Amino acid sequence: MMLPSPVLTICAGNLCRSPFAEAYLRQQFEAAGVEAEVFSRGLLTLPNRRPPKEAQNVASEFDIDLASHVSQPLLGTDLDRAGIVLVMDTGQRQHVSKIRPACIGKIFLLSQPSGGKPVADPMGRDEETFRQVYTRIAAEVDAWMQRFGIRSTVS
Repeated sequence: MMLPSPVLTICAGNLCRSPFAEAYLRQQFEAAGVEAEVFSRGLLTLPNRRPPKEAQNVASEFDIDLASHVSQPLLGTDLDRAGIVLVMDTGQRQHVSKIRPACIGKIFLLSQPSGGKPVADPMGRDEETFRQVYTRIAAEVDAWMQRFGIRSTVS
């Protein structure tokens, strides 16, 4: 599979999962020497919010800084611009496909390469829950990197 860019990651609020997936994807692309645009959005209208401290603390364990991330709601034009859209569960995929039915062919579950199970929302939970979710997101991104035919030096 060729790399479709830009890559758009989506979750509910653009506060925990999609910002981490965005940053981890960017980190992997950079480590592999691949130029690709990556951005994230949320389905809820929660603009200009920062990720919770638990998210920031656990992301730092992956050498990812979420402190400067500011949530942004999804717009139809974001879907038009994206080469591939990665969502966290089937409900989000259905919701996004209703926003832009013509984009259905480029909307995938983040977990699709490993079976398609939903990626749980850690919002409001403890750091251990964030650690489990972020470890899972990293593994799912790594699976997409393989599917794109890209080998990263970071794991």
